[in-house]
Amino acid sequence: MKRLSWAFLFLAINVVELKTNPKIVVVGAGMAGIGAATRLLELGFTDVTLLEASGEIGGRIGKAQMGKTWVDTGAQYIHGVVENNPVYCLAKKHGLFENVPKEEGSWSILTDKGRKVDEDFAEHVYKAGELLLHQQSDDCDNNTMGDYFAEQAQKLADNWEDDAENRNLISSVLRKLGKDLLITTGALDLKNVSLCSWQHFSNEIKGDMDIGGNMFLLPSKLLEEFPKENVLLKKLVSKIEWDGSFGVPDGTTYPVRVCLGDGEEILADHVVVTISLGCLKAQASSLFSPPLPEYKVKAINSLEFGSVIKIILEYEEPFWESDVSKISLLWEEENILTVKDDPSQWLQYLDFFTVMRPQEKFGNVLIGWCSGRVADHIDNMTEEELSAAVTEHFRAFTRNSSLPAPRKVLRSQWHSNPFTRGTYTYIPVGTDPEEMDRLALPLSSSKATKPDPQVLFAGEGTVKSLYGTVQGALVSGRREAQRLAQHYLKATAPPATCPFAL
Repeated sequence: MKRLSWAFLFLAINVVELKTNPKIVVVGAGMAGIGAATRLLELGFTDVTLLEASGEIGGRIGKAQMGKTWVDTGAQYIHGVVENNPVYCLAKKHGLFENVPKEEGSWSILTDKGRKVDEDFAEHVYKAGELLLHQQSDDCDNNTMGDYFAEQAQKLADNWEDDAENRNLISSVLRKLGKDLLITTGALDLKNVSLCSWQHFSNEIKGDMDIGGNMFLLPSKLLEEFPKENVLLKKLVSKIEWDGSFGVPDGTTYPVRVCLGDGEEILADHVVVTISLGCLKAQASSLFSPPLPEYKVKAINSLEFGSVIKIILEYEEPFWESDVSKISLLWEEENILTVKDDPSQWLQYLDFFTVMRPQEKFGNVLIGWCSGRVADHIDNMTEEELSAAVTEHFRAFTRNSSLPAPRKVLRSQWHSNPFTRGTYTYIPVGTDPEEMDRLALPLSSSKATKPDPQVLFAGEGTVKSLYGTVQGALVSGRREAQRLAQHYLKATAPPATCPFAL
């Protein structure tokens, strides 16, 4: 009888621990937070609150009005044009491709010596450089992307069979590839980036699709079925207290208390933290109580968070041809051996522009891209200074001294935004990509004898096979929802219309 009583008590305790309708708070309404919140709802959790510090959902998918319509200030590329990429699948499902041009458009390439580079030639050199980069090095642990790129690009340029006139152009195009890698990573210097960065990357990421002017629609589409009253904007989280016992008047206790900047408190059974790595670096030491364990702090400090800025330019009339989709500016005498940003020579890193298309919808709008310290430098310029510098820049390359200034200039300013503090994660030299797995691990109660995920983590920086991508953020949120479903022994939800496997 005594043994039966203890067994009954054990079962009773576990019934209390596994509530039928736990309270869950998701911090951050970017794609990771949206992925977590919507999947939790699909899995049968109904008490889910989505908090966002800013006044808009979407996180690093942002928008601004420019000319005739809205443009993306954040993510606008789909990386992996395949059906099993959930972002591609969802964008297609929600009609986001309807206004995306079917044809890619042409590439206009100008040099500082006034030459117009043949597009086929540039494509050939650029793709040869990309092929070298994606060949695995046997010793990636002790090599940097910058050193490897410089060595391989120099060999390619030296061995290229072409006339002397084109030799400088070969190096210039390869140097352009290096600068594009800075934008891809957001790094200050390719020598800071580990050559191992892509060794775990998904093989499904093949082909990029520019859906500029449409990506910002996706977050709201995904939240259409989520209760509007459970999405709370302008709610800055100042403290996350966990491993506690916080009570309410009816006697119910919760292990987590989320404290907001306005003095409000939300008690919960679980909190899913989806803020950016940049914000974790700046706030983790004061955000969590008790403090994060040492392995988690090490993961946060070991990984790096890059910075990319978009300069959005609207013109009265286009100075580019109607079929152009991107513009590149090359310097013929640049050194191919060093690829790092230099704020004192920032215009040399303002060398890539995408054209918003179709013109009937967007008007005459260019988007310039820069990374690292150059992005920070531009962030601190006035719009008048930026407009004047860009105008002289284009006049020099086009040899058109009367080329007009843009009538409107905007910047994305993700680095100075306190709710993002940058754009996306990269893996620096000497850092094990497995740190992303450690960053993703949930925190359980110190009193738990089995996993009890009180604080969960999501975001593109927690997925070593998809970091730096929108789908990486989305699937990481859904991963944490699945973790809670497994904890509560939830039945499998109906199959999703789009794939979400990591």
